Amino acid sequence: MNVHIIRDEHCPLAVYQNVFDKLSKSIGIINFIKSKDDALIQDDTDDMFDEKERKPMNKYHFLSFSQLYDICENYRKKYNIDKNDHVFLLSGANNYQNWFSNMDHERNNYFVQVTEWELFFGAEIEVSFILCYQVMSWLLKRKLFSSESKVKAAVHTKARGCMMDFCQNKRDITLKIRTADLCPDCLNIIKSKDVPLNFLNQVFFLWEEIRKNIIFRERAEFLNRTGRMIINPPKKTLFFPDYGDIVVRLSPQQMAFYQLFISEPNGINMNSLIDHAKTLKDYYFKITGNDDIAATTNIYAIKDNVASQLLSKINRKLVGNLGKTLASCYIIERTYNEPHKIRINREYVTLLP
Repeated sequence: MNVHIIRDEHCPLAVYQNVFDKLSKSIGIINFIKSKDDALIQDDTDDMFDEKERKPMNKYHFLSFSQLYDICENYRKKYNIDKNDHVFLLSGANNYQNWFSNMDHERNNYFVQVTEWELFFGAEIEVSFILCYQVMSWLLKRKLFSSESKVKAAVHTKARGCMMDFCQNKRDITLKIRTADLCPDCLNIIKSKDVPLNFLNQVFFLWEEIRKNIIFRERAEFLNRTGRMIINPPKKTLFFPDYGDIVVRLSPQQMAFYQLFISEPNGINMNSLIDHAKTLKDYYFKITGNDDIAATTNIYAIKDNVASQLLSKINRKLVGNLGKTLASCYIIERTYNEPHKIRINREYVTLLP
């Protein structure tokens, strides 16, 4: 089963990448395929990531179901996608019916809204887990029901903490995703269908990972528990295995800058960055193999505010992926008249060569 994951211009690249990474790590007969429209390559340049961030969206920007499905259909035609393949659109647009997601049953096209989840799960939620749940749920529904009318006939108007909860009261979605499960009636439907076991295992595995992560994050925030961070300079990633394998991607310049602050537990005064010029240049060279003097020397131009902007972009990515509370240990903390520092105890940090 081939499943293509695409995005529209209002879906952030980081959200898309995190969703695809989580889906593609699952093992089974579902083969997740990355969008051909996005140049999501590993060797991104310093400005590439920021240039590809979503365009500002008017909060009154709405699309109909048919318009959302047309985006999927246009993608099919553009790349000659087989009619039996499934196409999921991660969309930053609102829809007139105010649904989280839906399916065009006849054409195997789907959309999942990526915005406004924080209204129900709080600002700390890492939205990619919720989006993965939506993708896997619709694939399972497609296996179980042969038409849209049969899907509608099976929905639960009263929330049970089941995949088939309609969630007319949108706050019921929190119960649905926190349980990430099926009620006895829906389990009986599965038993009556010829659903491949490896398909079900793949769905249930991802659901369990999602459920555990949401609960773990809530408890970690409550208990003030620190998670591990693995820094991979060649891949320009910060990896958080204790928070559901979240990956934060940095540009080469950002990674060199972050490494510099990790190497200085006592922090660095921004006015003395020039004293760390050689170290920063060495980090950048090891990441890129490029002895680009301009890429590092402009960081010291305090009057141009380059270093401050770089710090803000790194912190924004960390908060966007981890939430404000969990990210507090990993951001480069700004302190007035004191050195800027990353607070995490270095025993929780692994720096790969």
